[in-house]
Amino acid sequence: MSPEVYFAIAISGSSQHVSGMIGSRKIIAINKNRDAPIFDIADYGIVGGLEDVLPALSAQLEELS
Repeated sequence: MSPEVYFAIAISGSSQHVSGMIGSRKIIAINKNRDAPIFDIADYGIVGGLEDVLPALSAQLEELS
C-alpha cells in the first residue's frame, strides 16, 4: 500500500528510492538543488535547504490543524 502523500526531503531521485514512492498519490520534493531529478517526478517541488523549509512547512501545517 502506497502513502497518500510522500515527502521526499533531500532526496536526489535515485532509481532505488523512486521505485518505492511511485504509487503515492502526491509526491512533494524538497531539495536545495533545483536540478535534482526528483523534481521530474514530484507533483510539487520546493527548492531550499531542509533546515529552512521544514520549520516553515511545519508551522504552516500546524496552522491548518
